[in-house]
Amino acid sequence: MDKILYTRRDLMSVFNNARFILRHFAMGYYKTTESSIRTMPVNRMFFPLENPGGAANYIRTAEKTLPLIPGKMYFIPACYPADMHLNPDIRFLSVQANLEIFPGADLFSSCQQILEIDSGNEAEVLSRIFYTPQKNLYSAAVTLGGRVLNILVRLQEHFPEEDFWNVLALREYNDLTEYLRQYGTAATRVGDLAIARNESREHFTRHFSARTGMSPKALIDRVVTGKCLSLISEGYSFKEIAQLLDFSDEYVFSRFFKRNIGVSPRVWRDKQNLCNLPEKYS
Repeated sequence: MDKILYTRRDLMSVFNNARFILRHFAMGYYKTTESSIRTMPVNRMFFPLENPGGAANYIRTAEKTLPLIPGKMYFIPACYPADMHLNPDIRFLSVQANLEIFPGADLFSSCQQILEIDSGNEAEVLSRIFYTPQKNLYSAAVTLGGRVLNILVRLQEHFPEEDFWNVLALREYNDLTEYLRQYGTAATRVGDLAIARNESREHFTRHFSARTGMSPKALIDRVVTGKCLSLISEGYSFKEIAQLLDFSDEYVFSRFFKRNIGVSPRVWRDKQNLCNLPEKYS
């Protein structure tokens, strides 16, 4: 009998259209006191390594406060409201990443809890990668990306299936998410998306929000914010970013960034650079 080869091209297609983005990788000491509970469009993985301050260092949500305990990993899903208090004596490892099933739609962006789980050997492995000699940088980068992606994949098991329904509903709008991936800027309007769907703005907004749990404007802002983060990490100036993404000037860009991230682009950039140094800062 002839052999028949079966494939799951649908699974391959979904995976190949997804996008994993490593946003931040840092270890050391960094004091931060956030004054309000806010959202960030990135998944945050936080590993306390040493915490002499005990309960003075914590993550806070509207429902509870979690003291930061060495040996644990704390996972704050993208777009989940939380804040963090860190004294200059806590030594930690911090990773931020996105796993976008569709452009602007992180897989975890509708998840409704912070995880506190045993870190196993992840902190030790990631710490070794952090101190990789420059000559081994490329192989270490691949190892780092694979490790962080594997963590995110395993974290799915800690959330109920319904937490992912709204995000996965965006497959109905894959034409729009792909358009935003390629062409979305600060000049993109909800009306542009409605026209592309041949619908009135009101009907499109109502249907989109009901199906996905977010407004079309929120999706546009998430895509543009992701592009801002990528351009900052690539070394573009704020003026250049404003021009590339159709902000009227860098001050309008700065206000947009602070509204969506919680800090100014300058503070964000400087914090990433400072936190990557393993020395102690007070």
